[in-house]
Amino acid sequence: MLLAAHERTRVDVQLECNGPLRGLLVDADESGAVRGLVRVNALEGGPRQAEPHRFDARPLLASAHDERAGMLSILRAPAIGQSPHRAAFPFAGADLGAALTLFLRGDRDQGGEMALEVLVSAREPLVSVAGVLVAPAEAPDEEKGGLAELLRGADDAGSIGDAVARAFRLGPLHPRVSVEPRFACRCSRERVVRALRSLGAPELGDMAARDGGARLTCDFCNAAYSFSAAELLQIAQP
Repeated sequence: MLLAAHERTRVDVQLECNGPLRGLLVDADESGAVRGLVRVNALEGGPRQAEPHRFDARPLLASAHDERAGMLSILRAPAIGQSPHRAAFPFAGADLGAALTLFLRGDRDQGGEMALEVLVSAREPLVSVAGVLVAPAEAPDEEKGGLAELLRGADDAGSIGDAVARAFRLGPLHPRVSVEPRFACRCSRERVVRALRSLGAPELGDMAARDGGARLTCDFCNAAYSFSAAELLQIAQP
């Protein structure tokens, strides 16, 4: 969502990794609408410490002694009439913030810095989540690792922003816009119909005869769309 709000466009971030999570896909737009999914969502284990602590994603995203954990792909969909732009590059380790910083530095003239932190505990699996995007950023390297500590004493976006401004010596911050994240899925029956039509008449006819219909479920929101055999045959018509 930080990238989408900053770029003022829709952004898709897709990660393919070698760890047990296998990968994830998130898309967001500048209004704060976000949705996402992971390839494997039934992993064992979880936070064991009772007190909040920094979440280490490496065991989920990378296999042991893996120097190259996978690939990260970022697709930006600008205004109507402009072509989408995709950037893909190797993803090493488990620091998504560092990987997105690499994207900002290589894809934009002004560069940028991004940091992401998640605090977890055994009592509450997801205690706090925060991200900061600064463009351009010229803070010394030793000042870029303290976001987890900042989260402990901040309970809203304003206090987090003030703490980051002090840590990075940015001076006073002047909020320009406030975006409230919310889950939103763009699936619809019309989209599913278009997807089915792309299969072609022979395949739809076979589904109607063999299965007596079709039922499709959205991977993002689990909405189910059912079609009878007659509806499949009607969709197959030119």
